[in-house]
Amino acid sequence: MKQSLVEIKDLKKYYPIKKGVFSRTVGNVKAVDGLNFTIYKGETLGLVGESGCGKSTTGRAILQLQPPTNGEVLYGGENLVGMNHKGLRKVRRDMQMVFQDPYASLDPRLTVGEIISEPLEIHKICSGKEKDYRVEELLDLVGLNNYHAKRYPHEFSGGQRQRVGIARALALNPKFIVADEPVSALDVSIQSQIVNLFQDLQERLDLTYLFIAHDLSVVKHISDRVAVMYLGTIVELADKKSLFKDPLHPYTQALLSAVPVPNLNVKRERIMLKGDVPSPSNPPSGCAFHTRCSACMDICKTVKPEFKEMDGRSVACHLYN
Repeated sequence: MKQSLVEIKDLKKYYPIKKGVFSRTVGNVKAVDGLNFTIYKGETLGLVGESGCGKSTTGRAILQLQPPTNGEVLYGGENLVGMNHKGLRKVRRDMQMVFQDPYASLDPRLTVGEIISEPLEIHKICSGKEKDYRVEELLDLVGLNNYHAKRYPHEFSGGQRQRVGIARALALNPKFIVADEPVSALDVSIQSQIVNLFQDLQERLDLTYLFIAHDLSVVKHISDRVAVMYLGTIVELADKKSLFKDPLHPYTQALLSAVPVPNLNVKRERIMLKGDVPSPSNPPSGCAFHTRCSACMDICKTVKPEFKEMDGRSVACHLYN
């Protein structure tokens, strides 16, 4: 039996649109609009979708870096939404984040040793020589040397900086890590090294990942299950093998049709989506994808499809209701 680690229930994150002299709220940008899924202990759940679909906001809302508008985030049976600062401080030792841009996520005024040891000081884990030993251990864990501790972030390459970011995230021995497009800002030659590092660390430290990405080849390599997101909602969630072999939702089919096939003898029909992604401030009625879907029916325009489970996978589409 799989043991659930994080449960997301009806998670929403809206940003108010304000206008006028008195800054009155005239609408909302629905960045995340009612997500329901579970992340199991020890797995990597890949979260994919086009830019602007709400992937990063989802990760930040789960960790309460951006408090959700509505919904529940259950960790160990406790709801993190609305939890006070003292309670969140304890939970954050178990939940950490690796950010997308290694150039912007590290403080340029601090040495690498100070950056990695900062969580240890904030949570009063250790100090003095013990702290130095822990920094050395973390640097070794991510493939860096001890002498790197005295250098500043600008002295490192992008891949090395991301390793520093990973070391900082591991400082408190977390159980769950949100990796927000951790390789998208890196050279292709370095991406595989960082992805392999994530996998090695997961094996050694029994970690659980929410791996956010838009590169489907990376997601296919690292994930156990994959959730496909479109305009703030998850349209399909399945194990990696099933999703890539037999995608059900028309949006998933279109996404996978764009992935290059290395075998020249295999011909895959490219599915071209019509129109543009609708604005999250004014999403379409019914199914959010119906304005671009070739299989659109009348019901799709008015009734939002239920995200329901079938044969061990979940899909939100009237074709399967």
